[in-house]
Amino acid sequence: MATAIAFSATGATSADTYTVRGCAAGWEAHADQGAAATDACATGGGLTAQLIGPGPWDGGTFAFHRFTAPAGTRIARVTLGRVTQGMPVGSVRSFSYTLSADGKTIEACAPGPTDTCTGDLTGPLDAVGLDAAAVLFSFGCGADDPNVCTAINGSVPQATITNPQVVLRDPAPPTVTAKTITDNGEKTGRLKLSYAAGDVGGGVYRTVVRVDGKVATSDPIGGACADSDPADTDDYEFGTPAPCPASATRAVDFNVLKLPLAEHAVEVAVEDAAGNSTTVYGPVVLPHRNGDVAGGDGKPGTGTGVGGASTTPASGKNAKLEAWFVPNRKRAFTNRYGRRVVVRGILRTKTKKPVGGARLDVYHEVGGKLRKLGKTGLKTRPDGRLTLILPLNLDTRRIVLAYRAFRPGPITSQVGLKLTVRDGSGKLVRRVS
Repeated sequence: MATAIAFSATGATSADTYTVRGCAAGWEAHADQGAAATDACATGGGLTAQLIGPGPWDGGTFAFHRFTAPAGTRIARVTLGRVTQGMPVGSVRSFSYTLSADGKTIEACAPGPTDTCTGDLTGPLDAVGLDAAAVLFSFGCGADDPNVCTAINGSVPQATITNPQVVLRDPAPPTVTAKTITDNGEKTGRLKLSYAAGDVGGGVYRTVVRVDGKVATSDPIGGACADSDPADTDDYEFGTPAPCPASATRAVDFNVLKLPLAEHAVEVAVEDAAGNSTTVYGPVVLPHRNGDVAGGDGKPGTGTGVGGASTTPASGKNAKLEAWFVPNRKRAFTNRYGRRVVVRGILRTKTKKPVGGARLDVYHEVGGKLRKLGKTGLKTRPDGRLTLILPLNLDTRRIVLAYRAFRPGPITSQVGLKLTVRDGSGKLVRRVS
C-alpha cells in the first residue's frame, strides 16, 4: 500500500498526561550501512533519516528514529512537522517513508504510478487517540521489485521530522510515603510540614498548596523537572521523557495570614509530571472565625478562592468592640488601691448585630510595654456583651481589649482603657515607671 494515513484533528491533552517537547532527548537513532540517522535539533533542525552515497541502494536499507515511552506511561498523541525529498512518483514504488506506533502505521508514503501518495510530503501531522509503547519514524529503500533504489536528478533521498511533541499518558498518581507536621497553623498562621513521595511514570513534579480549591502556590523541583514553556497555560510540558525524580522529599512553609481575611480551606498536595495529584495534608480550615453573629448560619465559611471573601455571613469581620469602666461608663477611671474594678463591653457588627462566643485578648501596658494576659478566658456572651473583673492589686496602667475576627489573624477592633490607681493619701500607685 502506497499511502496509509491514520491521524485526527488537534485535541487537548487530558488531566493524566504530559508532553515531551522537541527532539533533543528521548529519540533513539539507527541506520543500516548506506543510510544515516542524524539529529540537528540543537541547531534548530530536526531528526533526519536518509540514504547516503551516490546509490543505487539495495532494498531493505533503512534509517530510523524511535521514541520509547518510559516505564509507567503510554504514548497517547504525537504531533510533528515532516518533509520528505527525493520521492517522485515512478513506474515502481521505491523509496519509503513511514511513521508507526507499535508497528501500526500512522502515515506512510511509497509513491507509485497508481497510488494516492503523490510524492514528497510537507507540513504538520497530528496523530491522536494512540495507546502505544513506541513510535517509529523511518526512511529507506523498500517496496516493489526489482527492489533497488536510484536517486532521481541527483537529489538526496531523505525525510525529516521537526518539532516533535509526544503526549504521554501516566495514569498512576504519586504516593506519599512519609510526612511530618511541624506547625499546623492553628496558633501561628504558618502551615509547616515536610513529606516524602514517590511516583511511577513521569516522576514527582511539584508541591501545590490549594486555597478554596484553587492553586495558591506551586513549587516544582526544578532542573529538567520544570515546565519547558512557562509562557503558555500548560504546566505539564517537559524536555525529556521521564523529567522528574522517582522519589523526592519536600518541605512546605505557607503563611495563611497573607490570605484575604476569611475562613479558607487549605490543602497541600503533591503532583506528578502528568498532573495527577495526591493530598499530603488537609483540607483544613484556617484561620478560624472568632465568634458567631446573631442570625448567621453558624457554619464554617468556604470562601470564594484566593482573593475572595468568605461566603458565610456569620463572621464578625467588621465588628466593633466597645468597653468602659462600670463606675463612670467611661474609658478612663481613677480607683482607690485595693478596690475591685469591673469593665463591661459589647461586640457588635456595623448593623448592630451582636457577636457571641468571641474570644478576646487582654493586654496590660506595664513599664511602657504591652503584656498579654493569656489566662483571662475573656469571651463575649451570646448577646455580644462581656464582663472583665480586674484583680484587686492592680496599679496604674493602660488596659487594651483586642478582638480578632479570625484566629490566628490580625486585630480587627480594639479598645484602650486608662486605669489610674491612688492610695489612701491620694498618692499615685505605680510599681514600674
